[in-house]
Amino acid sequence: MILQLIKEEDVAEVLDIYTPYVRNTAITFEYEAPSLEKFSERVHHYTEQYPWIVAKDHGMIAGYAYASVYRGREAYQWGCELSVYVRSEFQGIDLGRTLYSALLDLLTLQGYYTVYGVVTLPNEASMALHKQLGFIIEGIQKNSGFKLGEWHDTAILSRSLQDYTTPEAFPKSIHELPQGIIDSILAKGTLHLIPNIPDISQAD
Repeated sequence: MILQLIKEEDVAEVLDIYTPYVRNTAITFEYEAPSLEKFSERVHHYTEQYPWIVAKDHGMIAGYAYASVYRGREAYQWGCELSVYVRSEFQGIDLGRTLYSALLDLLTLQGYYTVYGVVTLPNEASMALHKQLGFIIEGIQKNSGFKLGEWHDTAILSRSLQDYTTPEAFPKSIHELPQGIIDSILAKGTLHLIPNIPDISQAD
């Protein structure tokens, strides 16, 4: 299992992983899976600023995680939202935490201060993993989304990445980090796989 930043040739396979979550679950609040063209545009837009990591097992993408805008106003720019999705046959090998850990390391180096997770409830595995990674519950949004014939609550979780000093600069783009540092963090992620720990996927 290796971690890499997403490439153009990965986008279709990543969409294949995401589509069942859209069609069959309330983990994401999107109603219809995007077309490949629309999804590719989404990936390109997010990766102008943020990391999007894929985990590959013998060339197959087993899961992915990425960061995106939490809220759009300027004062929010030192925070971002995280999402992670794992192919069903790779559940239970700690892949969600492996992807998240690498993502957190990269975002810290970029200069972000806070990361957020939005989890559709109930999801005990997701909440447990966020707790393992140091997230705290900021609150519960009651009946915040309607999908698959019912209303769903969502939990807002957060984790600080560094002390809240006055920022000296805006967060860097992922492309401003030295490639050697990115490669080192992603290589370290391959050592984190531990069997039989549940993975997560979260609301988006």
